[in-house]
Amino acid sequence: MHKITKIEVQKNNKDRFNLYIDNNFFAGIDAATYVFYNLKKGQELTDDMLQAIGDYDNYRRAINLALNYLSYKKRTEQEVRQYLNKAEVSENHIHQTIDYCIKNQYINHEDYCLSYMNTLLNTTDKGPNHFEAELKSLGVEHDLIEKYKAKFIDAIDAERITKIAQKVQKKYSHKLSQRMLEQKLMQTFYQKGYNFDIVSDYLADVFVEQQDGVLMAQLEKSVTKLSRKYTGKALYQKVIEQMMRKGFQYDQIQSALKESGMEDE
Repeated sequence: MHKITKIEVQKNNKDRFNLYIDNNFFAGIDAATYVFYNLKKGQELTDDMLQAIGDYDNYRRAINLALNYLSYKKRTEQEVRQYLNKAEVSENHIHQTIDYCIKNQYINHEDYCLSYMNTLLNTTDKGPNHFEAELKSLGVEHDLIEKYKAKFIDAIDAERITKIAQKVQKKYSHKLSQRMLEQKLMQTFYQKGYNFDIVSDYLADVFVEQQDGVLMAQLEKSVTKLSRKYTGKALYQKVIEQMMRKGFQYDQIQSALKESGMEDE
């Protein structure tokens, strides 16, 4: 048998105690361990009890590590498990700690999905495919991912799509033809996590609104530049050639030239 000869509060951590057995320092223990075993000076303990106290305190250490990690932001089970593993917590205590966190709602994948979805919708322009990929990488269950991806898609509105499109148009509309601008837009949406079927209806209206302005702006630039070297029919043909190289359609170019008062003389 062994006897507790001293219990003292640690100087730098009031939630931990130094436990002395047979006048020798045995271990630092968590307050929860102290209370759980109702430890007191003079108490006699067997070797098995000492081992149990040490094991329970390691479990409490794992819980405290997990709760501290979770205090900064919501985490998935996989994230907590990896964190505890890096902290060299035993597999058994990791399993017990995960169970504790799930039971007490510190880890809740449904809540995580909802919170992450709202964060992406309210603070970023990322799309549902990005949402799905991130949740998969964090070990969230497939059914939950599908459920909240559907909710994410339902929450997408014209304003969200239009804002993304307008950023691209502001940067490229005076440089690219309609066809090339459409390609740049779809590339951007794909990179941000949107499928074509989600954005196509919204973009149809955006393209119609922007098409004439882009064409006329490019036409004006071409005419101004080429008129320094060409006139008449030669200028007309050179403008068409240059505009087609930029990706504009022949009939659109002709209509724009006619509208501008420039005819094939």
